[in-house]
Amino acid sequence: MGSHWDTPGVSVGEGTTWSDLPKAEVLAELDRILESHQFRASKKCSRFFRHIVEAAVEGRFDCLKERTLGVDVFEREPNYDTNQDPVVRGTAGEVRKRLAQYYLEAGARELRFSLPPGSYIPEAHHHPIEPSKPPVVPAAIVASEKRSRSVIAIPAFIVLAVIAAGLWLWPRPTSLDRFWDPALSANSVLVCMGQPQLYTFRADVARGLNAWFAEENHSSPPPVASVAPEEIRPMWSNAVALADAQAFSRLANLFAQKRKQVDLRGERLISLSDLRGKPAVFIGAFDNEWTLSFGNELRFYFDTDHQTHAQIIRDKQNPAAVDWQLVNAWPPGKDISKDYALVTRMVNRTTEQTIVILAGIAQYGTEAAAEFVTDPAYFEQALAHAPRDWYRKNIQVVISTRVLSGVSGPPTVVAAYFW
Repeated sequence: MGSHWDTPGVSVGEGTTWSDLPKAEVLAELDRILESHQFRASKKCSRFFRHIVEAAVEGRFDCLKERTLGVDVFEREPNYDTNQDPVVRGTAGEVRKRLAQYYLEAGARELRFSLPPGSYIPEAHHHPIEPSKPPVVPAAIVASEKRSRSVIAIPAFIVLAVIAAGLWLWPRPTSLDRFWDPALSANSVLVCMGQPQLYTFRADVARGLNAWFAEENHSSPPPVASVAPEEIRPMWSNAVALADAQAFSRLANLFAQKRKQVDLRGERLISLSDLRGKPAVFIGAFDNEWTLSFGNELRFYFDTDHQTHAQIIRDKQNPAAVDWQLVNAWPPGKDISKDYALVTRMVNRTTEQTIVILAGIAQYGTEAAAEFVTDPAYFEQALAHAPRDWYRKNIQVVISTRVLSGVSGPPTVVAAYFW
């Protein structure tokens, strides 16, 4: 329970304390762990783990408390709310998983670290590894083995062939699996759906308007020439777009196949502290403020030209281009023949988590984006000119889709960017 030498119950393995371990050995093992691929992939986990191990080595156990770690490691304010911002708890849990994965691959080690659940004080376990001695084989057994070697050879060959066939037939991860792996690192996935700013009316006004709009010829004038503000009811936190819901349905099926639970939230019902604890997926563009906010700093991003009433996917490397735009796309009309969407997967600097954005200019693009990231064949289009290690990088893909009779067609990749 690796802690102070004179504190009861905080030894470092069998009869060992932190003071018994050579500091150079501890720090060398720490560096080996932090250089592993399990920890290189997370600067946050590496920074946290280095801090607590170095503090334990130096006997500074009083600073290994949640609030103190939040301030010292993650630069939070001294009076920050640990319940609203559980960055320390979340990172500690991630460190425990990464340590387990590291030792699973590294095998036996003389010095092993652990972080007990519910504690931020690391433990170090020192177990010297004795070199194994070859067993002594009686001469009679050796002679017997020589006589039976030719008999055993055939079954051994068959066993090796079966193993090789099994490895060949074992399902290999697809490119789409690699795309989703960083976002599915936790047991559950946070999905944030857009919520359009819709309104309804007081019941009596709504009934009159509904009846008038239901008429085909509008033979009578509308029941009201104007509507007073007190008769209008905002629906901002109660509505979602049908296309966004259909996109979510595709994702939910994919996550269920991967045995991941889904935490579904509306974009108005989510806070930054919710996004700092786990990876997240954002559906929708102009009805989802999180999408617009996170996307502004990227090469491809959503924009609105208020003079031409156009909604556009812009390219910062070609700012004058308007190839990917829709004019008067809202309210949704039947005259849209083509839509565009943006798919993004990146590590966000604010949340320190992987985020995925699936968003079209109109609803058809959002549907196509969801189809693109749930169908391996469509996703392969984006990798035609991708670097070999694309799955380790941030990704943006612009796609287009043709619209026929109000239905989106297959997604087609028109641009891809990796960094």
